[in-house]
Amino acid sequence: MVAAVSMVGSVLVAVPEPAGAGPQAGLFAAPVDYLSGHGPTSVSVGDLRANGRTDIVAVNAGDGTASVLLARGDGTFSAPRIYPVGPGPVGLDVGDLNGDDVPDLAVPNQFNATVTVLFGNGDGTFGPPLILPVGTGPSAVTIADVTGEGNPDIVVTDQFDGTAAVLVGNGHGAFGPARFTVVGPSPSSVSVGDLTGDDVPDLAVTDAGNATVVVLAGNGDGTFGVARPYLTGPGPSSLDIGDLTGDGVDDLAVANTGNATVSVLAATGEGALLAPRTFLAGPGPSSITIGDVTGDGVNDLAVANAGNATVSVLPGGGDGTFAPQQVYLAGPGPSSLAEGDLTGHGQVDLAVANGRGATVSVLAGTGLAAGSGSAAADSPAAGGGSSAGGCG
Repeated sequence: MVAAVSMVGSVLVAVPEPAGAGPQAGLFAAPVDYLSGHGPTSVSVGDLRANGRTDIVAVNAGDGTASVLLARGDGTFSAPRIYPVGPGPVGLDVGDLNGDDVPDLAVPNQFNATVTVLFGNGDGTFGPPLILPVGTGPSAVTIADVTGEGNPDIVVTDQFDGTAAVLVGNGHGAFGPARFTVVGPSPSSVSVGDLTGDDVPDLAVTDAGNATVVVLAGNGDGTFGVARPYLTGPGPSSLDIGDLTGDGVDDLAVANTGNATVSVLAATGEGALLAPRTFLAGPGPSSITIGDVTGDGVNDLAVANAGNATVSVLPGGGDGTFAPQQVYLAGPGPSSLAEGDLTGHGQVDLAVANGRGATVSVLAGTGLAAGSGSAAADSPAAGGGSSAGGCG
């Protein structure tokens, strides 16, 4: 197999090429690496100082910390500011949790059954941690108003319990005790969106233990209905919610670690998902985002591939189909990615946490649209996309 070769310091690093594609020029420039901490597992972006610049936050499983990299305004970032969070941080979300219009952080800690909240000071620094108990083995987090009260709540998946914990916020930085909902075996990621068309937030959770994604219809009060499962590919590791078919209805995209694919499940808008369509990504896909990275007004997919230190971009056709992947180099073992204008050039850039190292890679957008179209990998090698959609 042909290998793409890049220089890291004075060491040659051979990166195996995924089937059908190799690292290439186009949408993104070569990665620029910044120190974060040991074993970064998750990355997010946001304007932490209300100065129009997009900053980067990563959490580091090896250190039990969060790292904040502030944008300098010239497309580069500062050395990390380090904050303790808890043992084994594995997820991250950014949002205003106490009503002061300043972004805060929520971080699940896998090894002590807690989620840590860091309240932002508005200048890129954070106050002392607030520790909240959840279930055992927390694996992912999202911030969203799931009660309809206008206050952000915290939702955490608990890998060892097979549950999702909902912590209802009062809008001033306090949270009620966790409410638990059964979601399935080994939940690995969670997202919130209106998947039933009733303007009430619903939960979508990937269950790595049985190769499904489950949808839990929201009741509008922070409680949810019974989980309805849909088949994905083996080892679903990450999902995102967004309109992928152009009908104004939220759909699901799922990264499948077990067979180097992405499953796209289009929503009917009436509470059901269609059978998955399967598209090739790189080996060991660990994180997926939905966004318009090609600049054509259509949502695309970006996938971090832990198996070969790359990011795959699948340009969207606007109808739920995607062109073959375009591949870009990242760092060792990319575990998470986030999209945003990181360089201030008005382009979509990518931040990638490199889980088998101690860095975050920034891939600056070039503004060069690299074509779009559709080419579903409906073949045995790609998983076929022929599994039944609902299985429950």
